Amino acid sequence: MAVAAAVATLVAAAAAWALWRPGPSREIVVDVPAGASTRSVLDGLHHQGLLPSPLAGRLYVLLVGQGRQVRYGRYRIPPRSCPAQVLETLLDGNVEMLSVTVVEGSTLADISQRLPAAGLGSNSDWLGLADRVAWIGRVAPGAPSLEGFLFPDTYRFADGTSAKVAAYSMVRRFVEVWSHESASAQPTWGTPLQVVTLASMVEAETAVPEERARIAGLFLNRLRRGMLLQCDPTVIYALRRQGLWTGRLLRADLQVDDPYNTYRYPGLPPGPIDNPGRDALHAALHPDDTPYLYFVARPDGGHIFSRTLREHNRAIARLRRGRR
Repeated sequence: MAVAAAVATLVAAAAAWALWRPGPSREIVVDVPAGASTRSVLDGLHHQGLLPSPLAGRLYVLLVGQGRQVRYGRYRIPPRSCPAQVLETLLDGNVEMLSVTVVEGSTLADISQRLPAAGLGSNSDWLGLADRVAWIGRVAPGAPSLEGFLFPDTYRFADGTSAKVAAYSMVRRFVEVWSHESASAQPTWGTPLQVVTLASMVEAETAVPEERARIAGLFLNRLRRGMLLQCDPTVIYALRRQGLWTGRLLRADLQVDDPYNTYRYPGLPPGPIDNPGRDALHAALHPDDTPYLYFVARPDGGHIFSRTLREHNRAIARLRRGRR
């Protein structure tokens, strides 16, 4: 019994001494996948030459770790870091962080290109999340996809974060912003899905802050009169859905047979056409009481608004003469 205790003490002392010896002379990147067990992580550290043995690592975690667990993510281990420093880095979760910005009006397709380029998931991972509508089921039941609910913002994620985790964070951010914005607009003119869909159209139509609520009110005027919304960005979205977008909107494109085409199908599209930001959401929740039914883009930015089709046609004619 005494011999066994002495041997155990010697083993522990040797392990402790080894944990403070300088490690490899080069920087080493350690990737800890989500859900990895502590045992597998320690085995990996030993294989990379960062631990004298998995046993030494287990003893450290047990005796010094104070209940902390290794956190997933990517770690950059500086040259000559001793094993104890490596373990502290992983137990403290000092992972490499990525800062990514999703701009207002980005579509899910845009996000599926941008975020994988930053190291967050793959294109197919992001596109495969489109039908995770249960995440926003309590806010917007009936939403056809997550389009519209991946809130545009600047995020910081641990390097190696999966698309699923990142997307869920963006949805949670949407719910937070929606809860705040919608609280001051009760009752709303439509369902949350309808409001977010209108906000996505407003986001796509203008970048001029003072125009947003006016355009929201204009579209609502057309809806109430049973007029087609005739929103060009919905046609572009429809073309992209069908793989037909060439980068230029032609007159023939206005007849594309797609439920998102508001030149052909009455009412709002089935869901958002992009992911609107806070200002566009606010405008859709608080539309202007405006007399306008038509608008046309000016070449220098902004729009000319008209009450009647006759006024609208005159505005278009003036713009065309100005381009000659």
